[in-house]
Amino acid sequence: MTTIPKRDARPVVQDTTMPLDAPLAKDTLAVLVHDAATHLKSKNFAELEATLAQAAELAPDDHRVLHFQGLCAFEQHDAVTAFGFLRRALALRPKDPALQHNMAAILISLGKFENAEKLLLAAVHHKPDYAEAYHTLAQIRKFKADDPLISTMEKGLQEPGLSAQEISFYAFALAKACDDAALYDQGWKALARGNAAISKEFDTAREDKAVAALLRVATRERLHDLSQHGHPSRAPIYVVSLPRSGTTLLESVITEHPQIHAAGELTALGGIGRMLAKNLNVSESLLGFADVLENLPPEHAYSAGMGYLNAGRDTSKEWFDHFVNKLPDNTFNLGLAAALTPGARVIHIMRHPLDVMLSLYFQRFRSVNYSFNPQDILHHWRNYQRVMAHWRETLPLELIELRYENLVQDVAFAQDLIWGRIGVSRKIEHVPLAPKAGQQRTASRFQVRQPVYQSSNGKFRRYETHMGEFIDGLGGMEGVEAEVAAQEARCVLRAAATNGE
Repeated sequence: MTTIPKRDARPVVQDTTMPLDAPLAKDTLAVLVHDAATHLKSKNFAELEATLAQAAELAPDDHRVLHFQGLCAFEQHDAVTAFGFLRRALALRPKDPALQHNMAAILISLGKFENAEKLLLAAVHHKPDYAEAYHTLAQIRKFKADDPLISTMEKGLQEPGLSAQEISFYAFALAKACDDAALYDQGWKALARGNAAISKEFDTAREDKAVAALLRVATRERLHDLSQHGHPSRAPIYVVSLPRSGTTLLESVITEHPQIHAAGELTALGGIGRMLAKNLNVSESLLGFADVLENLPPEHAYSAGMGYLNAGRDTSKEWFDHFVNKLPDNTFNLGLAAALTPGARVIHIMRHPLDVMLSLYFQRFRSVNYSFNPQDILHHWRNYQRVMAHWRETLPLELIELRYENLVQDVAFAQDLIWGRIGVSRKIEHVPLAPKAGQQRTASRFQVRQPVYQSSNGKFRRYETHMGEFIDGLGGMEGVEAEVAAQEARCVLRAAATNGE
């Protein structure tokens, strides 16, 4: 029984002693363990905690109970507590591959990559066909061409009877390994197979309809009127873009300031949008909440804005003046953000379109439906471009735009400029803190802890001969270069450097 991770190394819930679809044993503990697995899979944490409390009374040292207690804590972003439970479970069953994999996932979120790698190697040693463990391992391991794991994963991918999920885990892991080892043709073949194995339906017509409605409703006048009633706090900072554009790196750069807190990919704005849609008895749009913006009574904007601020506050027990929400797809929710939090800043990070698309294609996302097909990626890109062009004309919030490529070229300069635009002291004495436990849980969590480097710039050139469908969809290389030039023209870092700031 497996819970597929949202991103690359979330835990697999696996109890090799009792599959979910097996007949239940008659003893109470077995029933409780079964129920815990069901509640964890559905993320019903209230029921899960109640079930685990009963199980712990019966058998506080049972490895299954400890395992689920750890997974419960980890899924609720408490990696330190999760580590304690998994450590006890592993002491009881030190060769259990599922426990080893899940402990590795927790260690990755804590930044303990070397320890995680050792556990993952042990997991695939004890279970050589553990496809998901190879996938998790690939995200934190640097491969060379003679790495024996490459041939091991190739052989695993050729095994008959693999499920689509196993194919995707093997294939994405192999693609990453081949990319490290400069085996680009071999890696692209694996990548294409991995993406093809994932069945995700992306409804382009529904997204187009939602975007059209958003552009119609979110006029300069409507957003201005609503923003007069929202909560005026200057605390929120929205970092937006497409996934894989550098939002995690940008968050880490901004939040080195002691007054700025990293709230991660905070989903509260969408949650409030859905709540408002329900209260107003209007439909939820796929993107943007156009019906909410059209029907929202202005007097409701303040309390909804307060709800968003409370959600940001709840992400930390420490004091802060500002918090960064780096959920990329808030790109489409900036009209709602303007209505509820008119004092917020928006930072839009742009990146070379082919590097973004390649990086999306390389990721085995759970919740990004458009990333597995080149035409779907291109379609979503066009809607993202349409919406950002609209916000530049209508958004009453301060909008700061910069390019990933300029950011990594001079991080200190970028940091100083952004802090100044946010309004915090640019001359401070502080030691940058390591990311908090469980904070970095996205596909970029390993990269963001490495020294800033520029090797990812222009990565598409390694695969240019394979990316014809992407290039053609952008209007050929002429169209690609035109987009890059437009990004450069909007980049505040480029402008500031040119003006000698």
